[in-house]
Amino acid sequence: MKERSQNLAGQKEREDALLNFVSRQAQEAILDPNLPESYKDEIVGAAVGTILRIAERRNTYEVTPRKRWGLKRDHTIYEAEK
Repeated sequence: MKERSQNLAGQKEREDALLNFVSRQAQEAILDPNLPESYKDEIVGAAVGTILRIAERRNTYEVTPRKRWGLKRDHTIYEAEK
């Protein structure tokens, strides 16, 4: 269990480094006046895709489990008149 948590911590550090790198590349591309707009769009699109993949992966692994007794029962939010 300890080894798994260390692996996840290492993965989080790698993902943080990747996020920083991708963000910096996108910022540099946007601010560079010599690059064509199509190339800038391609770089920003790739950066956004990478960020979304990492965010999705983190959302999957960092979900806090609900306690069984804390689950809410289904209820009616709005009931139409008959």
